[in-house]
Amino acid sequence: MRTILIVLSLIIIGILSIPMYLVEFIIGRFSSMTMHKTAQAIVRVVFRFWLWLSGTDYTVTGIENIPKDEPVLFVANHRSFYDAFLGYAVIPNPTSFVAKKSIKKIPVIAQWMYFLSCMFLDREDLKSGMEVIKKCISLVNSGYSIFIAPEGTRNSEEELLPFKEGSFRIATRTNCKIVPLCYTNTESAFEAHVPWVRKAKVTMDFGEPVDISSMDREERKHLGEKMRKVIQQMYDERRKS
Repeated sequence: MRTILIVLSLIIIGILSIPMYLVEFIIGRFSSMTMHKTAQAIVRVVFRFWLWLSGTDYTVTGIENIPKDEPVLFVANHRSFYDAFLGYAVIPNPTSFVAKKSIKKIPVIAQWMYFLSCMFLDREDLKSGMEVIKKCISLVNSGYSIFIAPEGTRNSEEELLPFKEGSFRIATRTNCKIVPLCYTNTESAFEAHVPWVRKAKVTMDFGEPVDISSMDREERKHLGEKMRKVIQQMYDERRKS
């Protein structure tokens, strides 16, 4: 039943979005940041509604760790499609997500991701990946935060996959702070019983920001390994609590 309601709501929101597309395009002609903030406010409301409709009970800790008035690189483990719903439902900064290329095929969501300056990554194309990183660097320099899941794919195991070091160039080229984010149990909302949506209790834990400005070259080369250990520890501690 929840799955049907979400599909129906997607259709309704798609229809209601049509006039909003025009509004967003007009706003974007004058200010891309205002367009982004407006779109993110709308997406936040919609995603919170979907979380409620899904029966997803979410607990958030460490939101105060997100630096104010400066762009950051959010680095998270990736367990579910619901990770993005929770991210945009909670994160206050103007933030662009790096998502897999196939998301571009999803109606409505793909259009709103365009307004949010999200990047679509082709995992099989190394050149495309480098272009995405360059665009993310440009976005950070323009005041936008970036959200990445450096495992590269969804992983519902207890052990995190190795983090792809290349994505951390976004931080090393901009000296922005890195905010670790740990999701727990988000797969219980959907992936554990595809195609049905079920009630789930999930958590989002934001760790303390990591300032890389004083790190030497060797430390910067292994940021992925460092952040993986940080988030793995956060995940293990959450499971024990």
